Amino acid sequence: MRAVVWGESGALVPTRLPLPEPGPGELRVRVRACGICGSDLHLRSIGFVQRGVAPGHEFAGTVDALGAGVAGLATGDAVAVEPLRSCGRCDECRRGLDAICAEGKLLGVHTHGGFAEYAVVPAQRAFPLPADLDPRVAALSEPTAVAVRGLRRGGLAPGQRVLILGAGTIGLLGVLAARALGAGEVWISARHAAQAQLAKDLGATRVLGEAEAAPGELARAGAATPFDLVLETVGGSADTLNAAASAVRRGGAVAVVGMFLAPVRLETLPLLLKEATLAWSYCYGRSGEPCDFAEATRLLSAERERAARLATHAVPLADAERAFALAAERRAGTVKVSVLP
Repeated sequence: MRAVVWGESGALVPTRLPLPEPGPGELRVRVRACGICGSDLHLRSIGFVQRGVAPGHEFAGTVDALGAGVAGLATGDAVAVEPLRSCGRCDECRRGLDAICAEGKLLGVHTHGGFAEYAVVPAQRAFPLPADLDPRVAALSEPTAVAVRGLRRGGLAPGQRVLILGAGTIGLLGVLAARALGAGEVWISARHAAQAQLAKDLGATRVLGEAEAAPGELARAGAATPFDLVLETVGGSADTLNAAASAVRRGGAVAVVGMFLAPVRLETLPLLLKEATLAWSYCYGRSGEPCDFAEATRLLSAERERAARLATHAVPLADAERAFALAAERRAGTVKVSVLP
């Protein structure tokens, strides 16, 4: 099969790999679309990639072959893939915390992912979708599940006021998810005009510019209209943790889904005096009902037209390098770049 893998110095190399065969409890997916995540860009920038591995953990497609013992799915079914492998035996797995299993692996990071024509995945990680759902929208299931997980980790309750820091894919999908989970007002910070417009179209109550999202300004905004939950989606080297601490109400929560690449300075006193919860959120889990990924696929099926506005660019698999370059450029209105194997 055709694939693209990590090569020397983080280069993306077109290649051919053996067609993978599903084992018991597995199925083979014909990949139709695979999104590029901000974490893919982050990991490449610091050299944290495995040579010879096909990247891509945001993917969807159709069932191509079933392994022994797989029931409930048939060849041709449209599915989104929860890109995890876990042991299923440890305490974390039994509690539905598969993402933090000590033996856990993320497809597209530790093992082959969606930058290939086919991928073999555990059957329990394949979530059925409507046959007419655009594969590029279907591939948004993974970042949507990240947003759902973050909001749940922050204890979102109906009617609460939410502030989302960052209007990348997860931040924008966080607007949809927060609304679907019952939030009242949803504010979001955005750096670029295209992001701000999309946030409004997706249902944001108010969009804050960069200056308005600085810690000092958010402290003033938070004093006037404090937020029950702040969802941090930026990571990198941004000062967003302090901004979140400034904005959250007393007894509120800050949920962090952004990937920070270096140590960051956190002024802990605001969180201490407010008795605010600081909750880290990694991937998605199965401790809620429905599980995070199932909620994500339900949301995207219902909001397919608005969600489709995030799928701004599509690039053939052979042009993976160009796809990464597009994904790194936000000023031109790029939100989600999809690779089409």
